[in-house]
Amino acid sequence: MTKVPLPVTPPRTALAQLWALREDAGFRPGGDGPGAGVVTTPWGDVPLDTESPVVARALERMTYGPVSLDNIAPGFGDIVANHPDTAPAAAGRPDGQAPEPGPKQHSATGRPSDHAALRAVLAALQHTVVRTLATPDGNHVLTVVPMSRRATFAPVPPADDTVHRLSRFVTLRTGPEGWLAESPLSPHRVTLHSPRASLLVSCYTRARTVIEVARLLGQPTAETALVVAHLAAAGILVPGIVRPGTATPVTFAEDHEPLTHWSPRELLVHQRSRPGAHDEPVGRIGEFRTDEGGPTGLARRGPAIALPIPDPELIRASDPSLSEAMAARRSVRLDDGQPLTIQELGQLLHRSAGVRPNNGRPYPSIGSRYPLELYLTVTGGGELRRGVYHYDPYAHTLTPLDTPPELVDRLLVEAGVNAGLSKEPPVLISMTARYHRLSASYRGTAYSALLKEVGAFQQTLYLVATAMGLGPCALAFGDTETAAHAFGLDWLVEPGVGEFVVSAFPESAAHPRR
Repeated sequence: MTKVPLPVTPPRTALAQLWALREDAGFRPGGDGPGAGVVTTPWGDVPLDTESPVVARALERMTYGPVSLDNIAPGFGDIVANHPDTAPAAAGRPDGQAPEPGPKQHSATGRPSDHAALRAVLAALQHTVVRTLATPDGNHVLTVVPMSRRATFAPVPPADDTVHRLSRFVTLRTGPEGWLAESPLSPHRVTLHSPRASLLVSCYTRARTVIEVARLLGQPTAETALVVAHLAAAGILVPGIVRPGTATPVTFAEDHEPLTHWSPRELLVHQRSRPGAHDEPVGRIGEFRTDEGGPTGLARRGPAIALPIPDPELIRASDPSLSEAMAARRSVRLDDGQPLTIQELGQLLHRSAGVRPNNGRPYPSIGSRYPLELYLTVTGGGELRRGVYHYDPYAHTLTPLDTPPELVDRLLVEAGVNAGLSKEPPVLISMTARYHRLSASYRGTAYSALLKEVGAFQQTLYLVATAMGLGPCALAFGDTETAAHAFGLDWLVEPGVGEFVVSAFPESAAHPRR
């Protein structure tokens, strides 16, 4: 006769498991069954139809905040401990929607099982159920909040010798109730309410076993395992792969492809600037607020210099076609590049950045906010003196700034090095951004939209310069502090976001100067 193994009951801990619905979720009873109703979530309503009134009482109580479900369904905590996956539907659905409630489950007498019904409903609502660990006196240790419709949460206490490490993608910041731990790889965020939770997380800055951390903190192993289970299920801690007898006895999946291609900062910017993987607001939030278009930093060194406006007829007569300009577009690095004339600068800036009669510009900008400001640093030797100039796209003028000569030198030397030149580039176009023009109207997407705008503007510069027979080259990066000091700016208000060098070909070169 085959023996059926009895479920192993995990060691009891002094920590209580509490349940709640997200603050922006709710429960509205109603329907045929005593436990029927609708749970409202940020991702849509979830209809429920159960025969257990315990479900309705539990969900109603969970709308008020964290509660021990043992108070509503006695013995439920033991059920959860023995079945940490909560219900078969815990894995969610492949289409990203919330899991459906499981089928009605009955006891041997044919009556619905309150525990089974509650487990099935909680499994269907994992994307909106908040889980909290608390001490016997009611103090919260940590709280796990789902942030996405794809969030599933099934904490399983690990064995004492299980190795974990803090994920290298995790960020910690202060929140209203303690530390907030988040990862762009996780659809959950965790609030660390107590020092004991923060200390436990700090223990995992390197790979350790559960029992090692329990000894370091002087707390019971079972309690440590329960906290670790919640942090691991939330993606804050990652499990190690033990490889005894090898050069690296413990490895972690996130240290291998494809995650090796991502830095923590870049992955965070990517995930938080697009909706779907988190609950932070993304998109338009307010009306556009304008500001003055002139330079905000250093004092002017002299009067504004009016730039000539190119003749449209001459441009049409001399320009190559768009297809030809795109085919010829390339980064050109000229060690013997020449300064641009006033006419060439005027044409380049007017055609690439000048304001049109409808207040638009030649390049796209989210919401027509146009946060970019342009500063030109020139080497001299032409019609402009060596120094820094601010471009006004409305008046089509250059305003000389009182930039110290040593900072002018530094800007041009850095640009030359970044462009792979052995000499200073004749003209450096530095792009800064008045970030509030975007952030006041768009939440979450402002910075990523700004970088896209830089790319669009640089491509516009490329095509115009190519059509004019000039040598253009976008730079991969620039020095934030050098630009801020050279232009007299607070980089938090108007940071540098892009650089571009341009030069004229020598008269002997094959590229004619139009």
